[in-house]
Formats: sequence, C-alpha cells, structure tokens
Amino acid sequence: MVTDLQVVRFRAQERPDLMAQAWRVRHQVFCEDLGWQIPSLNGIEMDGFDLEATHCAAIQRGLVLGCWRAPATAGPYLLEQCFADLLPPPLPKSPRIWEISRFAVLPSASARRAIGEVLVREGIAFGRDQGARRFIAVTDLSFERFLKSCGLTIKRLSAGPAPGVASTSPAGVGVIQCEIDARNLASIGLLPAVA
Repeated sequence: MVTDLQVVRFRAQERPDLMAQAWRVRHQVFCEDLGWQIPSLNGIEMDGFDLEATHCAAIQRGLVLGCWRAPATAGPYLLEQCFADLLPPPLPKSPRIWEISRFAVLPSASARRAIGEVLVREGIAFGRDQGARRFIAVTDLSFERFLKSCGLTIKRLSAGPAPGVASTSPAGVGVIQCEIDARNLASIGLLPAVA
C-alpha cells in the first residue's frame, strides 16, 4: 500500500511543473535505466507528442514518482509516427482508440510496483472516462508482463528491437493492445467481477 499518493491527470500546458518532473522521470527510466537511445537533454526526455496528450502523474510529497501519457489515435501518436513498421497497415486512427506511452515509475521509488499498479488502474479509468474501446502501446516487453500480472488481458500485436538497440538483443519493444471492457475494468476493481 502506498500512503499519501496523489494521482493527477493533466495537460502539459496546464501543469508545466508536473510536466517538467515527468520529463525527468522519463529520462531516468528510459535513457538511464533501460538504456534506450532516444533524444534527451540535460536529464529531460520530451518529444512532440507531449503537447496534445493527456498525462497522468503519481505524486508523493510534491514529487512525481511515476507517469504516463495518452494521445488519442485520431491525432499524431508515437506508434504511427515512429514505429509504423511494427504493425501492418492500416494503423489505428480513431477517437475511441488511445495510445498509452512513456509509462514510467522511478527505479528508486519505494513501493515501485504499487505505484505502477495505481497508474495502471488510473490509465484504465481514463480510457473508460474517454469512451475508449481500447489502448494500444509500443512498450518494453517486460511492461506487457507487468500489465498481465495486474490482472489485465493483453494481446500482443507485434515485437521488435528497442530504440537504439541491435535487433539481436533480447531487449525489445512490442505493440500491445488492452481492451477497455468489463473484464479488464473488473480485474482492476473498477467494476464488480465478471463471471
């Protein structure tokens, strides 16, 4: 159990203080911890998808410990712009399909798994609140296992090398999808259990 953890959804322009902290968390997780070769400057990992996305931050005592972002696939999104070769055309393009990306929890956070579970639950709740049918994600394959361990039903659509990592490396990314349906809502406590 994580005490005094706040979860806040926001847009980058509404909460630049939270966005700046989330960029630092992302740098630490993706650039330092996972070793992805993605653009980062002065300990900040940001890109062009941040302004149009909804973000979520898990905050404890004023510090962002974890985050994710979600753009609707009706607009530009990471899979479409940077990883289109991981899926055969046509790529998703719908206000009812959202992409979750840059899901990160600080490696140094105590109760890291619990914080991740809170962020997963908030992501599914966000999808439900937006009327989404499903989420898609380009993600480290270990994150797929984490989502399944949270009780979610996940479908892998493809797998490939991690950004900047040789394709012969065991580390990789995959495209996954998660339905925002009664089964997944119930599995994380947002609906009564489904038989």
